[in-house]
Amino acid sequence: MKIRDIYLRKPFPAVSVIIAMLCIGITLISFLIPSLLRSFAFVYPLRNPWQLITYMFEHYTPQEQIPPELGYSSTRLSIGHLGFNLLLVLPFGIMVEKVLGAKRFLILSVAAWLADVTTIYIVCSVLIPEGKECVVKGASGLAFAFVPVGLYIFFVLGKRFGFGSLFKQVSFYLLMPIAITTLVFACSPSIAGTTDVWSMLLHLIGITCGVVFAVIFRKTIKSYFDAMAGRSGLVE
Repeated sequence: MKIRDIYLRKPFPAVSVIIAMLCIGITLISFLIPSLLRSFAFVYPLRNPWQLITYMFEHYTPQEQIPPELGYSSTRLSIGHLGFNLLLVLPFGIMVEKVLGAKRFLILSVAAWLADVTTIYIVCSVLIPEGKECVVKGASGLAFAFVPVGLYIFFVLGKRFGFGSLFKQVSFYLLMPIAITTLVFACSPSIAGTTDVWSMLLHLIGITCGVVFAVIFRKTIKSYFDAMAGRSGLVE
């Protein structure tokens, strides 16, 4: 049993692909029409209800919002933010969706979004002084939830078919650096000046949600590999 077998099996991972396309599409629209940024991002006090959803897909940061001392261009920071989240949504999101199925994956995604947006709203309402704004954007809270489930899938795969076989796979060494980097970002209040304690809190909320659902769906994950082994006659 190989990691790549998970990606090659049907059905098509529609939810993960739609999330990725929305991230690219909304970020590109804001890049081309910067005036729309505030229509997509979570701007507290909230004015438009759809911003509770669209903020996840917005990754554009205008140059005037970037402190000059950081030395980042708007394009570099926006592409970096979008690219890192897509590195989680695509490889990990697709793997998790394939194993859990679209319905359970959607439940995980909605739960991570609810945890993320609830945390944002509570923190903004408590910590942001009256008359001040809080702007939040990005899919980190959602994308970080996919990683713990993906790592648990690795564990079950290794336990079922042999950790030696798992560690020999090229796919494993492509995905593990992404997972490790994700955990470092989640626990670090400052990475090259691009994150802060606020970001760290949302990352940790996503990681925690992923851990909870890895436990909730552990039987589903085990059944997936048992079924695959039964169909293919694998005895690794």
